Amino acid sequence: MNYRQRFWAVPALCLALVAFGCIEREGRPVNPCTNVTIGQAIQVTNVDKVDLLFMVDNSNSMTEEQASLTAEFPTLVNILASGDFDQDGDDASDGEDGDEDFDPVRDLNIGVVTSDMGTGGFTVPTCARSDFGDDGILRTQGRTDIAGCMATYPSFLNFRPDSGGNPADFARDVACVATTGTGGCGFEQQLEATLKALSPSTPTTWTADGFAAPTFFRNTFGHADTNNDGFVRNDSVLAVILVSDEEDCSARDPELFNPSSATYGATDLNLRCFAHADAALHPVSRFVDGLIQLRNRSGLLIFAPIVGIPVDLTPAPGARPNYDALVSEDPAIRDDRMEERVDPSMPSRLQPSCNVPGRGVAFPPVRIVRVAQRLEALGAGVTVQSICQESFRGALVEVIRQIKSALGAACLPRRLNLEADGSVSCDVVAVMPSGQACADLPGATPKMEAGAPVFEGDRPVCVLEQQVPDNRTLGASPPTAAGWYYDTFTTEGQTNCETSATVPWQRIAFTAQPPSGAEVRLECFQSVQEGGDGDVTIGTFCEPTTGALTSDPGRTCAEGSMGGTALGCDVNTRSCGVPCGVDADCRGAGLVGYVCDTRPLETVNPDQFPGNATPYNFCVNPTCG
Repeated sequence: MNYRQRFWAVPALCLALVAFGCIEREGRPVNPCTNVTIGQAIQVTNVDKVDLLFMVDNSNSMTEEQASLTAEFPTLVNILASGDFDQDGDDASDGEDGDEDFDPVRDLNIGVVTSDMGTGGFTVPTCARSDFGDDGILRTQGRTDIAGCMATYPSFLNFRPDSGGNPADFARDVACVATTGTGGCGFEQQLEATLKALSPSTPTTWTADGFAAPTFFRNTFGHADTNNDGFVRNDSVLAVILVSDEEDCSARDPELFNPSSATYGATDLNLRCFAHADAALHPVSRFVDGLIQLRNRSGLLIFAPIVGIPVDLTPAPGARPNYDALVSEDPAIRDDRMEERVDPSMPSRLQPSCNVPGRGVAFPPVRIVRVAQRLEALGAGVTVQSICQESFRGALVEVIRQIKSALGAACLPRRLNLEADGSVSCDVVAVMPSGQACADLPGATPKMEAGAPVFEGDRPVCVLEQQVPDNRTLGASPPTAAGWYYDTFTTEGQTNCETSATVPWQRIAFTAQPPSGAEVRLECFQSVQEGGDGDVTIGTFCEPTTGALTSDPGRTCAEGSMGGTALGCDVNTRSCGVPCGVDADCRGAGLVGYVCDTRPLETVNPDQFPGNATPYNFCVNPTCG
């Protein structure tokens, strides 16, 4: 019988160990014994729902930048709605910079807020509404001075390609709202506006466990469940794009804006956000913690500021930001242009970080970049782009790339063991949303137990077909048949998964994407014996060709022992076991009742070792086969 056998679904625990019945082999009794099932929840975020928030600086220096942003909205909408990265009409081709096309967004929300959060009630030049400003409330005002724009719009705009929506019309409407003008407050509170727009006043179904609602000026709450209700949804990718040429000035102490302040009055009003950042501004951690808790999985959050970093520090397509150059505390590492210091030629302002003729100047966005850096470390999708570029096409393509990478591929913490045919001894099991069937997911069949389909409540449990790639050379093409595959070879996987010194990257990826709301689990099975001395024990995964531990290639099974007998790498279970020549070797190692299986490998496991007459020579539980 095939080496791999399906079992009851396990809880979605990261690397949880659960005992199950033994794997049946032909000619051996099926009796209880110990097996190890490794179950891991797979993040599935099919990009069929995206909630995209633009925070657009509406101060008096943003005319050209707003025009550059809105000029790219048709491309942004077209790519998201079609999944066609290079817009060539060929869904099978590669797109921008070799990116593969992807499943299109089926349901897109776009909302816009401004950076104007008032000035704590103090009257300040350029800040007409001193109390709350625009207060992080989604804009409904259109621009009647722009052809085709209406005077008012809904608080957010929704686009569903399958419902016959026109991408060009939708992009125009978004541009009508996102052209915010330049009459806003010159004390930009970009991070505070974003957090207030997106935060509910109480935990919701889409916030993280332990959600703590932040409070804002005058002890108010966020608007996500009041003015902005409905914008953020369950199981959507929440993408936040900040577009600003200034540093964040999200004030904790409103006195900062008092022109005659006894506390801050000795400092030029225009420099107070810089000079008193530690004392008067909210710490960066407020926005890191506040934004990450808006999603019940960190991979559902994308943070993509288009801000005043120098153009030459813009990351290459698909690359991570160079945080050392952007925000290192060490001035020997940090780029000089990202240092916040007073401009000696204009003492009432800071030195610009970039100054492109015809584009105006921009200033170091240190706080905003540090939020990006910390969110990335927590698992959010992040890119940092320069506002000093004449075209924002590349910046928005990077946002799309981050959205695309939130598809249901899951990076794994360790390598899986490959079988001789290139497959892995694992199942991917999808618990479908209520009202959907396994037949709705290509490559999926109902999971069966005792001759009947398995359900969890009213949700059908489906097993996805594993597809095996033709080769695993880096850059090779993934399989195309519907199902899932074990990815150790695509350039996209290499880009989006972390690689450590001891564990190379790997992930589970899909050719048939489970729908949003599905619960997907990776279940891998190994037949092992319990026990062992030290941290390398029987059942520790290993690589048979080298004997090295899968989790730590610098170590081997021989570092573990059982009853004083050094362990070896069992080629059949691909895990550490007790080698033997006769049954007495097993008893001597303390494995009472175990026998030494000296049969040829082709007999032990004909599927994996056809024609291999090498003796197996490992201790086994005879009731386990």
